[in-house]
Amino acid sequence: MKTYFLDEQFLTRENKDQLTRSFADAGQELVFRGYKQSKEVIEGAKDACALILMAVRIDAEVIAALPNLKFIGRCGIGYDNVDIEAATDRGIVVCNVPDHCTYEVASHTFALMVALQRQLIPFIARARSGGYAQGAEIKCRRIRGQTLGILGYGKIGKELAKMALGMGMDLLIYDPYIKELHEAGMTLASGVEEVLKKADVISIHTPLTQETTHLISMPQLGMMKPGVILLNASRGGVINTQDLIAALKDGTIAAAGLDVCEGEPLPAGHELLSMPNVIFTPHVGMYSEEAMADMYFKLAAQTVDVLEGRWTKNVVNPRVREKTNLT
Repeated sequence: MKTYFLDEQFLTRENKDQLTRSFADAGQELVFRGYKQSKEVIEGAKDACALILMAVRIDAEVIAALPNLKFIGRCGIGYDNVDIEAATDRGIVVCNVPDHCTYEVASHTFALMVALQRQLIPFIARARSGGYAQGAEIKCRRIRGQTLGILGYGKIGKELAKMALGMGMDLLIYDPYIKELHEAGMTLASGVEEVLKKADVISIHTPLTQETTHLISMPQLGMMKPGVILLNASRGGVINTQDLIAALKDGTIAAAGLDVCEGEPLPAGHELLSMPNVIFTPHVGMYSEEAMADMYFKLAAQTVDVLEGRWTKNVVNPRVREKTNLT
């Protein structure tokens, strides 16, 4: 049975070697492809029993075109580029790896916040130009005592909360699935609007769904406190990009720290990339060498489990149990 890793352009040599060993040890065949479009999968992977992917979109057309497909593994936490309903209807198991980079995403978000709060980018530019001390133009506020609002209190939100508490921040949390909090220094908000109106820094940690697409648009941006910093290391589509740019330009919000954006990768010359009150990183919040090794180890194990007829960890479409026979 053949497994295709669809977008090898994201892999290092070490990653490829690790995956190759894992599949070879299990007696399974793994091939690497550098696909970017769904049509390439349809044309080049018709004999696939399993797909592992990062960015390629696996829609209903792709799923219908691969008659032997039993498993889809998404590298990372999100799986919005996979048509879950179509996969489930075909009895195809879909898995993610929700826990390989919790610390990395939280610490990356925390770093974006601190860099913006401490004005690291303009201070570095000032130093390089021969400036000394803070000067008259660059101003910072003390982080301790500020309120960090977290939208989405899953694994990453919880990890970020621990870091923020260590800095002396107050936490205002909203997650529709969380009904009570008992940790000192944390308050459970009544809804998204309360977080928007009260927080000094707002960090988004929600999946991208119909309900969260453009969760933050101009009406929500207008609710935020003057001077607020907005952070997003979840999915770009949660924020309306054009509304964000407008709010950053007119001072509705002070700054944004973004690891994701609609339409990524952003083309050279995109307006966000040159805005002085924006730090943008190219969707690397999940990255560390340790996190990547952990992710590929888990994906290989999940794939082999399903191809050998066993249920595995992190199945994101549990209804598939009604459609397929695994032990």
